[in-house]
Amino acid sequence: MNKELKGKVSIVTGAGKGIGRAISLNLAEKGSAIALVDISEDDGQQVCSEIISKGGEAIYLQCDVKNEKDIKDMVIDVLNKYGKVDNLINNAGVFTLANLWETPAEVWDNVLAINLRGAFLCTKHIVPYMIKQNSGRIINLSSAVGKQALPMTSAYGASKAGIIAMTVALAKEVAQYGITVNAVCPGPVDTTLWNETKKVLSGIYHIAERDVVDKLFTDQQLIKVSLTPEDIAATVSWLTTDETKMVTGQAISMDGGYVFPTF
Repeated sequence: MNKELKGKVSIVTGAGKGIGRAISLNLAEKGSAIALVDISEDDGQQVCSEIISKGGEAIYLQCDVKNEKDIKDMVIDVLNKYGKVDNLINNAGVFTLANLWETPAEVWDNVLAINLRGAFLCTKHIVPYMIKQNSGRIINLSSAVGKQALPMTSAYGASKAGIIAMTVALAKEVAQYGITVNAVCPGPVDTTLWNETKKVLSGIYHIAERDVVDKLFTDQQLIKVSLTPEDIAATVSWLTTDETKMVTGQAISMDGGYVFPTF
């Protein structure tokens, strides 16, 4: 096991599946202890067991990122266990597709609550401890549509654009304390969530499901390769290292040079 991050403690939200799982495994392989935060106990415990079976250090903490008390309790549990937090990866998120005027208010509120408010609350309750340490890395998962929204992504796009704005503002607020804050903005990533989204897009645009990625996304990329969770994990992991101590306030695109179509 790589010891590059030995002695570090990382919190990963939405750690039970997809990108969060890949990030957790990558950081653990580099020696970081991982606090796996997820609302699903089955998913979180599975990743926890996987890390431990490989010789890593991990704990699972059930947490609904919409619930501030859950987040306060989670932070206290991590600090009681490890005494510090070096890296916070705000990854928990949900996705929805709908025209803005057809989006129920409760759906809009839920997307913003999980994707944006959840990241805000986790950060709010962890930053004071990073300030005391005079060090820390915060990486927020945004999206390509946080930079340029696509049709039917008004709620999701708004939440991810908010992540970018929050990232830049916070980076300016905490730089004096040795804390860096960055966002990673992926294009479509091969996950269970994305596979479900493909089915919806297939029906909307009358495209065979197997062709959705190529026709709507890969064909618009300069580098015509689909992203994997491991690709995103590698960049997130890099942002936790000393190599990136001068990288802050950035929204790093990972979309193969995607040129947004109008559909």
